[in-house]
Amino acid sequence: MAKKGGEVIPFKPRRRGPVVLRWLLTVGILTLLVGISLLHIPIFTLREIEVVGNASLSTEDVIRLSTLEVGTNLFRLRTGQLREWLKVSPWVKEVSIRRVLPDKLSIEIEERVPYFLVPYYTSFLEVAADGTILCPASADLKDVPLPILTGLKIEDPVLPGQSLHCREWDSLISVMEGIPSDFPLVIVEVHLSRDKELVFYTSEGIQILFGQAVDIAQKIALIHNTCQEIDDPLQTINVRSGERVHVLLKQYGSETRGDFSPDLGKNNT
Repeated sequence: MAKKGGEVIPFKPRRRGPVVLRWLLTVGILTLLVGISLLHIPIFTLREIEVVGNASLSTEDVIRLSTLEVGTNLFRLRTGQLREWLKVSPWVKEVSIRRVLPDKLSIEIEERVPYFLVPYYTSFLEVAADGTILCPASADLKDVPLPILTGLKIEDPVLPGQSLHCREWDSLISVMEGIPSDFPLVIVEVHLSRDKELVFYTSEGIQILFGQAVDIAQKIALIHNTCQEIDDPLQTINVRSGERVHVLLKQYGSETRGDFSPDLGKNNT
C-alpha cells in the first residue's frame, strides 16, 4: 500500500494468468510440431531389428509374431501392442521392447522352458513350470530329458498356451525346486495323487513316497541321507511323516523292511 495525500491507496497485483496461459499454449504447440516432425523424419526409419534371449523361438519367429516391417517409423510403433502380439506365443513369458535411435529396435525375450512331460492320449505334452502347455513332445523321448507328470485330469481340447495349473501346482513346483543339484537320485516320474500326495519314481527304480508338500527341506534331507547311508538296493523310501524314514530294501529277490531315525544312525527294527 502507498500513501497519497494522507490517503491509503492499495497496490493492485498484476494479472499473470494470461501470460502463463500464452506460455503453456506456445510450449504445447512446439511439442506437437516436434512430435509430428519425428513421425516423418527419414532418419528414424526402422532398419534393424535385434532379438535377444530367444532359444526355442527363432529370430524370424519373433519378427513374424511382432508383424514388424523394416521401413516403419520408430515413433509410430506401439510397444505395448507389440508386447501383446509377442506374448501370444506360449514360449514368450516376458518381453521388453526398446527403441535404439536412430533406426534400431531391440526386443528382449524371456522364454518359458519345458519342465514336465504330461501324458496325453498316446503322446506327451511339454509343459512349463507355470503350467502352460508349450507344444507336443518329440516322438523320441530320449531327446526330452524331463520328468513325466501323471495324475492330472486333462480335458479336451488341449492347445498350446492353455494352462494346466491346479490348486496343488504351486506346492508341486516348490518341492521340485527344493531338490538340490547334488541330489543322488534322478527323478523320472512324478505322480500327483487325488489326496494331494506326491510319489516320485527314479531312474534307479526306487519309489519315493513323499506325501503332501510340507516339511519339504526336511523330507529331501531324509531322502538324501538315506541314499548315503544305505548301500543295499532300495525299493521304496517313505518320508510321508517328515520325521522318520521307512525303507523297503530289495535284496536277493526278497524284501526287507527298515524303519530309520532321521540321523539314520540306528536301525530301529
